[in-house]
Amino acid sequence: MRTYLLLTSLLAIAIYSCTNKEAAAPDTGPVVNNCDTLQISAAFVYGVIQSNCTFCHSGSTAPRGADFSTQDKFESFVSSNETTFRLRVLSAQADMPPSGALRQSLRDSISCWISKGMPE
Repeated sequence: MRTYLLLTSLLAIAIYSCTNKEAAAPDTGPVVNNCDTLQISAAFVYGVIQSNCTFCHSGSTAPRGADFSTQDKFESFVSSNETTFRLRVLSAQADMPPSGALRQSLRDSISCWISKGMPE
């Protein structure tokens, strides 16, 4: 009788644990719904770049000439290489920074800022 109760309990636990519940989506920060209404500053964007990119992308040894050691150099690089920057940093397939893609909310904000002409 004990074996029967044990097996029945284990079966009930197995069935209950195999429900088709999805985990909650991770919080990626605020969602950018309308780029037209957002006010994103160059200082904010460059702060993100400094925190995540200038460790490697600084000075004469910066890969592929992507020197982000100053805001002007960063903006100049993005102006000249927008497609590459968007692909490598902002797209769903982003491989930069190598430590892991930026949060989606940051990628959206930077993309919006570039689309608006990189305002101060």
